Amino acid sequence: MYQVELLVRLKIPDVTALTASNSLRRRMGYAKVLTELKRADYYLFEVEAETAEAAEQIVYEIAEQTSLFVNPNKHAFEVREKGQASDEKPEPGVFEVSVLVRDVEGDKGPGLRDTLVRLGYAAVESVQAQTMWILKIRAGDAEGAKKVAEEIAVTTSRSKGLLVNPHYQQYTVTV
Repeated sequence: MYQVELLVRLKIPDVTALTASNSLRRRMGYAKVLTELKRADYYLFEVEAETAEAAEQIVYEIAEQTSLFVNPNKHAFEVREKGQASDEKPEPGVFEVSVLVRDVEGDKGPGLRDTLVRLGYAAVESVQAQTMWILKIRAGDAEGAKKVAEEIAVTTSRSKGLLVNPHYQQYTVTV
């Protein structure tokens, strides 16, 4: 069994990410450390296949042939093996930090999996649906970037954190 990630982004500027970035920089004081903020719908597939490439091909076909995850008129997508780093290389002293956000209740993954099975994709064992925030943080080291990203992401008060509400969401931060 292989784990494959599907990241779905808007082709046009994402006003949600732009608004969050503007608020973080101008109103919350992160102008010097936050260099970029992007958002993507994130899906983690567990696929039964012979090879990792075959699993990625199944997910690519799902994204391209169904309208469950990607609308080709407004979305761009990327399929990759779980844990594979982005192709973009940030400038020195800037770290790319991913914050995966998942609602505690109301996971649409099981319903998506059932629909995929009905469409003939029985090789898909499970699907998890989450939101991925990608932050480019200026910091001295990776651990410092992770700490700043968590401070930016997790809401602890009206003036601290913006991207995750810990009362009903869980999150994972990776550099």
